Amino acid sequence: MVRRTVRRSLLAASCASFALIAASAQAQIGVPTPENPPESAIDAQEPDAAPAPSEEILITGSRIARQDYAANSPIVSLSQDTLENTGRVTVESALTQLPQFSGAFGQANGGSTSTGLNGGQAYASLRGLGSKRTLLLLDGRRIQPSNPDGSVDLNIIPDALIENIEVITGGASATYGSDATAGVVNFRLRRNFKGLELNGQTGVSDYGDGNTYRITGTAGAPFAEGRGRAVISIDYTKRERALQSARDYYTARQTTPGLATIPQGTVLFGANLPTLASVNGVFSGYGVPALTGNAAGRYTGQIGFNTDQTLFSTVGVPVLNFRDPQTDEAYIVNSGTNSQQVNFGFNGSSLQSDLSRYNVFGKVDYDVTESIKAFVQFSYTSYSSLGITNPTLASNVYGLTVPVTNPFIPAAFRTILASRPTPNGAFTFYKALNILGPRYQTYDYDVYQITTGLSGKIGIRDWTWDLYGSVSKAKFVNAQTGGASASATARLLNSPTGGTELCAGGFNPFGNLTPSQACIDYISRRTVNSNELKQRTVEGNIQGGLVNLPAGEVRFAVGADYRFNGYGFNPDAALAQPDGTSDILGYSVLRPAGGSIDTGEAYAELLVPLLHDIPLIQQLDLDLGYRYSNYNTVGGVHTYKADASWTVFEGLRLRGGYNRAIRAPSVGELFAPVSTGSVAIGTASATTTNGDPCDTRSSYRRGTAAAQVRSLCLAQGIPTTIIDSYQLGTAQVFALTGGNPELEEETADTYSVGGVIQSPFDSAMLKNMSLSVDAYQIKIRDAVGPLSIAQAFQFCFNSGGNNPSYSATNYYCSLITRSTASGVPVNPLQPLLNLGTFQVRGIDVQFDWRFPLNGLGFNGDAGLIALNSAVSYTDSFKIQALPGAPTYDYAGSIGTGVESVAGTAHPRWKSITSLTYSLGGASLGMRWRYISSMKASARVVSPTSTTRGVDKYNVFDLNARFEAGETTEFRLGATNLFNKKPPQVGDIEGTFDAQNYDVMGRYFFIGITKRF
Repeated sequence: MVRRTVRRSLLAASCASFALIAASAQAQIGVPTPENPPESAIDAQEPDAAPAPSEEILITGSRIARQDYAANSPIVSLSQDTLENTGRVTVESALTQLPQFSGAFGQANGGSTSTGLNGGQAYASLRGLGSKRTLLLLDGRRIQPSNPDGSVDLNIIPDALIENIEVITGGASATYGSDATAGVVNFRLRRNFKGLELNGQTGVSDYGDGNTYRITGTAGAPFAEGRGRAVISIDYTKRERALQSARDYYTARQTTPGLATIPQGTVLFGANLPTLASVNGVFSGYGVPALTGNAAGRYTGQIGFNTDQTLFSTVGVPVLNFRDPQTDEAYIVNSGTNSQQVNFGFNGSSLQSDLSRYNVFGKVDYDVTESIKAFVQFSYTSYSSLGITNPTLASNVYGLTVPVTNPFIPAAFRTILASRPTPNGAFTFYKALNILGPRYQTYDYDVYQITTGLSGKIGIRDWTWDLYGSVSKAKFVNAQTGGASASATARLLNSPTGGTELCAGGFNPFGNLTPSQACIDYISRRTVNSNELKQRTVEGNIQGGLVNLPAGEVRFAVGADYRFNGYGFNPDAALAQPDGTSDILGYSVLRPAGGSIDTGEAYAELLVPLLHDIPLIQQLDLDLGYRYSNYNTVGGVHTYKADASWTVFEGLRLRGGYNRAIRAPSVGELFAPVSTGSVAIGTASATTTNGDPCDTRSSYRRGTAAAQVRSLCLAQGIPTTIIDSYQLGTAQVFALTGGNPELEEETADTYSVGGVIQSPFDSAMLKNMSLSVDAYQIKIRDAVGPLSIAQAFQFCFNSGGNNPSYSATNYYCSLITRSTASGVPVNPLQPLLNLGTFQVRGIDVQFDWRFPLNGLGFNGDAGLIALNSAVSYTDSFKIQALPGAPTYDYAGSIGTGVESVAGTAHPRWKSITSLTYSLGGASLGMRWRYISSMKASARVVSPTSTTRGVDKYNVFDLNARFEAGETTEFRLGATNLFNKKPPQVGDIEGTFDAQNYDVMGRYFFIGITKRF
């Protein structure tokens, strides 16, 4: 009882959001083990005795087993207690809070309406370089990817068995192969589990939503007289939605008039403009002021339809003659008689997506002989997630075409149509199809992995070997509802009866009218897409000592592996018609795709002790590594490393090194289907670089180069008749992207240098104190990623000096195609390319201090205090879009990332600090999370931009734990204790970054663990 209480007390004292592993020699990232290790990785030894080789293969960016070998790269560890103290039932929130990580897809991820992928998945993005550049391992072995780009979904990790999570920064391809360009995250599972453990947890937000539930059961026991060990863990997790509408900081959201696609419907006239006189003739009957037009006497705005069939204007402030009542989708502000500013928006969006997950993990270890060990391991995860987005928008390229013969056209609007130069021409109609309800996407995932292996001793010195093989598969099924059949909708609109022969009552699209259920069913469609990923891996390693030198033993590791990754995608037939188009409004064009990658690799590593026990050098070691990888896609590539560890004296160790790393393009990047997706470009204004530069409201059209911009817009296809009145009626475009089989590998050079100081004092107050400081630089060349269409718009029109001659043949301009009738961008390209260069440089500082309160004069056992802090400073975050293009430093900014799932926040300072008091089997902790203020990334490209950035962010969490006897433990807490609202991102009120900030608000949780 006493021993267990003391152990729990120490655990509680260190249950801050990280442990300073760099200061401890036993901090390692684990790989396959020939023996079951003792609870501590280092046994007690005589002071003058040479350290014995570890029974467990331990690595810190190294394959070489050496018991006293500490990390040469910055390394951080999170304990199981730390994960529980976050109060969340998934692991990504704990990782995102660490300064080394940027917020990527997580609990707020509702999926993509374009590709049918990612819904509910959660990723880890080290240094903001993306999940595909962050290698995830389970006990040192590769995990089945969950995304075609190679990213691993954190939801498939067996959370209940996690002992700790180890994070190492910097390229490690020479050690682990492709994908480790930003670093490695290793999930280390508990070993030698005995007995039965049940765990339950529940939580709810302060707003009464976002409920979470989790129940786990883990059982383990030895068998065959101790020669075998078995463990099985079953985990059920349920996470419910949290809504924007429940939080007042979301419900105030506004949009600029005329920019929303609304259920009432609006008309875009394009180049076939009506006369201003006809428009004013109608609106004068409503008793409103006259509208304005162009010099030729034509009306250049848009017209909307009230539900009573009267008309209202949708361009300009105020909006004139809007009459519909306020609803959840239409907010009326600046009210006045017959004169309102209208804001339409969907208010059912999720802050936290639904998740229902089952996870089963089992492992059996068996001692075949005294020197040969075997294991088999199985994991299976099945989970489903629900994403909900706004109703289908028939806008931009998805506008509806309506003939003048449609019988439901209001009489007043017919008068306006008749005044056009081509009076019988069809017109483009925008409408939010709220009649179909929100778009629901369900994501069903089934992921399994079977791994088996052998390990043992060779009989030469202390040489050991291990061999393992793994087979895994991930299958995803995505069902989409809320979409509309384009062909069915067109039949209704083009019918001379309005579609009454097709469905009861026909379809009147003018105004927020609800047709019969028969008509809704006639146009409504459900689509289903499936996606399958496979991985097969075989790997073998040999390691041990070679010769003894005066400074110590030269040790080595060699190995080889083979890896296969396959990918197949089958979209719904309605989304992938034979002519390459889609029949579905609201969801993207998709095409079948597939491919595979075969990889063979061999590596060697050598640890050379150089100097020992001389003045100022207690120990100096050099670690050299090389790996050759051959891919059937990019051919042969080479990676290598050189790391050094210098123990100056007891308590001070310096470390650093260089790594050449690579990342071969994934199966998804090579073979992903071409598809369209909604991409935000912002709203044009005179003070920002957002939106379509050709929009008459933009800073481009109003700047010093307005004449050159106008000429370029004409050259791109905007009709002369509307060039001086052109406005893009949306803040997004539907960009086209897909895989590229011609991609080459990325190359990264990573450097790190730092040191670890441990307290030289013997007093109880000061002896358990340590500090590490590490500087790093990661430079990635030929980085694979899409060229943001928002940047392409800006660069085409000379932002950053990218097109000084305003040439229509400029590369960025070549990505933009416009409708020659309306001028709107039509499927602009976001090509997947080996783009340019990413360079990240910064400093990590970690501090750990534990001391007993009796050191301050308290009598008896007064408990322990633990103070832990991790601070990261980002000196630079440079992105060069293309070779030869300008390089922009986004450090200290928000809004631009290396890719959409990598995170777009790059604060100068990010930290997490914990203060914990523990006594016996109880503890109380406070955690402080801090993110510094950031400017908008638009100001990096265009310093004159006035786009709003974000304020600094301070959040505090509270957690408590206590034991009730030897076998029961309770925990409870509150995150975002003071209900700090997230900072607004950009100029649109109610816009927040759910990946980096706490948009849920205050959250309470309680849990219990029972052991038998």
